[in-house]
Amino acid sequence: MIKNYFLITFRSMMKNSLFVTINIFGMGVAIACCIVGYFAYDYDVTFDGVHQNGEQIYRVSAVREFEGALTRFGYAALPLGDVVDKTLPDVEQSSRYLFSTSNFKRGDDLFASNLSYVDPDFFQMFSFDFIAGGASDLSDKSSVFISETMAVRLFRTPEEALGKTMTQVYGREEKEVKIAGVFREQPMNSSFYKNEGSAFMHADNYKDEFPAIHEDDWRRESTLFVRVNNPVRVSTVHQQLQAYIANNNKVREDFQVKEFALDPFATMAHRDRAENVQAYTWAAPPQAAIVGSMIMSVLILLIACFNLTNTAIAISSRRLKEIGIRKVMGSMRAQLVFQFLGETTFICLLALVVGLGFADLLIAGWNIMTANHIHLEPHYFSSPGFLAFLFGVLFFTGLLAGSYPALYISRFKPVTILKGKLKFGGTNYFTRTLLGLQFAISLITIVSAFGILQNARYQQKYDLGFDVHGSVIATVNDQSEFDTYRDALQKNPEILSLAGARSGIFSNRAHEPVKYQSLQAEVDIIEVGDNYLNTLGLKLLEGRDFMKDSETDQRESIIITQRMANLFKWDKPLGKEIIWKDTLKLYVVGVVKDVYTQGLWREMEPMMIRYVLPAEYNQVVVSTKAEKVSSVNAYMREQWGKVFPNRLYNGYMLSAELEQTIALNMSIVYGYAFLGAIAMLFSATGLYTLVSLNMIRRMKEIGIRKIVGASVSSIMRTVNREFIIILALASVVGSWAGFNWCNTIMGSIWKYYQGVTVWTFVVSVGLLFVIAVGTIGYKVFSVATMNPVKSLRDE
Repeated sequence: MIKNYFLITFRSMMKNSLFVTINIFGMGVAIACCIVGYFAYDYDVTFDGVHQNGEQIYRVSAVREFEGALTRFGYAALPLGDVVDKTLPDVEQSSRYLFSTSNFKRGDDLFASNLSYVDPDFFQMFSFDFIAGGASDLSDKSSVFISETMAVRLFRTPEEALGKTMTQVYGREEKEVKIAGVFREQPMNSSFYKNEGSAFMHADNYKDEFPAIHEDDWRRESTLFVRVNNPVRVSTVHQQLQAYIANNNKVREDFQVKEFALDPFATMAHRDRAENVQAYTWAAPPQAAIVGSMIMSVLILLIACFNLTNTAIAISSRRLKEIGIRKVMGSMRAQLVFQFLGETTFICLLALVVGLGFADLLIAGWNIMTANHIHLEPHYFSSPGFLAFLFGVLFFTGLLAGSYPALYISRFKPVTILKGKLKFGGTNYFTRTLLGLQFAISLITIVSAFGILQNARYQQKYDLGFDVHGSVIATVNDQSEFDTYRDALQKNPEILSLAGARSGIFSNRAHEPVKYQSLQAEVDIIEVGDNYLNTLGLKLLEGRDFMKDSETDQRESIIITQRMANLFKWDKPLGKEIIWKDTLKLYVVGVVKDVYTQGLWREMEPMMIRYVLPAEYNQVVVSTKAEKVSSVNAYMREQWGKVFPNRLYNGYMLSAELEQTIALNMSIVYGYAFLGAIAMLFSATGLYTLVSLNMIRRMKEIGIRKIVGASVSSIMRTVNREFIIILALASVVGSWAGFNWCNTIMGSIWKYYQGVTVWTFVVSVGLLFVIAVGTIGYKVFSVATMNPVKSLRDE
């Protein structure tokens, strides 16, 4: 019997090979999209899953209270590391995690170290796969542990790198370090991932690089991890940490801690993403990218299933006599249902094979589009979860696509079929609903693609309140270095302006509370030198700039943004007095246009600008024309190599922040454009199938209309009317869903964006109708112009 089922399935597929092939490849692409969605989900849900002890590790986070609001920070006071290590017996292991700004030098070549300082327990707490050497030498201050990427770049192989020495360069200091171990690169879905390799050294080296920082300074922060093997004792450790809140709050008026919390490492990255926690580790990728890819892949799969359902109905309409004879010969309805479901499932199985072939291409495209955000690593048959997923997709598609044709057709009575009285084919409420859903889903993707594309252009031209396109910033150690480097740069006529600063926009700005009478608010604080406003293009709305070398301005003058003035409800902000650090009185001398210090990702913060003298400069700020910024940056790099030959150039163009926004925008646009194209292709195929079914049912009617004198145009209007209605309804539903979906996606990524506009709907719906008309036009026109004698004779 099974052999007969396969034989019937094969013959049916051969008779309808074109339709079957189209559905196999269409369903294959849809399944490939689902595979990408699965691996995106797997990437997210297994974030930090590489660390075997993750369930026992916790990060000590500071929960800050300000004006009744609680904010979590992914770091805590530096002295807590020593406290935990020496006084909390329930903590089995602990490690601080601190960043270095140093570089490595091998011969005359300088390169970024991507170095972090950690305590000896670090490699026992977290899982690092060592290729050469081991973690036992981490207690040695002169030892460094590097990733495979760094080892290959410097020494060709990890084995050759082991035992070699290189020079660590920080500030004006240098020291020799020995490579004691080489480990495999952490995956991108790890909190410790770094783009171009990474390195680790003992935490005591932090004191050498930053000698002004002391371990008992509660003003300094670090990321602190603790391992508590007994989950029952976690609450005890948490309670013990609260005893040190007073130590922090005594010296940190600007950072009053409400609680020292223990964040489970296994879910830390997801919490950082959800709560927008400031931390020194990687957060999980944007949830919109993960959930969006999963939802859209399921919608694409639904369209493919709807197409296969329509095709199955069309094919079955040609097999009515076969069904009637099989029923007369004694076939049970259950056997017919099994036959038709089996045929559909077999088609889905072939599509599954095709989908596995397409998946590699889609994953490669995904990784290109989401570079530096998400990198998918397929593991097709090594994961039981993926195999279960494939089986689930096969069962879902086979059942969804085949159930209606199998159950509907198998109920026909054989007498009705064999007498030729059964009228089967054409459209009905079910097939119309499928078609409407197909086009509504397609419109969601099209609206999203055009909406995000418009937003990309909008954000590219967005005024951030300063010259983001023509500015370059480099960091120096003191005034002497600033003066030397400034003198070298001033020889370039393309540099229009140059200024110094202690802290600035997008770089180590402070965020502290200030008071005005009974009101208190947190503001961003930057400290700048002469000509900073002009150099960065900050627009002075009222008042004045700082006066050169003015000690009065240094002590008590501030320039604020319009948002800060609005925050305190100042109509005339000039001369207003605020209190900073509880005692310091500051007076407003100028107001500038709002500055977006967080880019477009987060809420724009109110900002105040303080004045510093050249003795405090550690930044060189340069402005030029936007089209010259790359050449000026190259010139700054060249001069840096001459002035500071033993240090790696650290300058960066401020436009890099905006370019990141544009790159993310375009990656989403490309993704939705691809999904939209696939959805429209599937919908067009489904529409063509439905039109063909409708023509079968109405062939005699069309022939009679022609005989009585109906024109081709009137016949086309009659036939197309129901499809136009379906498309109109689909446009309304799809536009509404696309509007909400697109705005939700953009709102979850950016704080400032352009929502979907009227033109988005006009273009999207117009494209939908153009594709629909092009799809059905030829078929309807060919039938409408057919000789009526031929159509009636066929009937």
